[in-house]
Amino acid sequence: NALCQICKRNEWIYTCPRCHTRTCCLDCVRKHKKETSCSGIRDKVAYIPLQKYNESNMMSDYTYLEDVSR
Repeated sequence: NALCQICKRNEWIYTCPRCHTRTCCLDCVRKHKKETSCSGIRDKVAYIPLQKYNESNMMSDYTYLEDVSR
């Protein structure tokens, strides 16, 4: 299913880093955050299965570890 999970009219383009809700536009992103009280900020210590782990996750983890070491 490639439709936006908020408006269910358009194909999704964006994925919320925190809860993985798929949205099509900034209005739907804002509506999602308002209705669910989602911060939209990735949970830096959440478990990610190896099959879904990618370069973006690795860079985020690296940045997190650098911040912790300071």
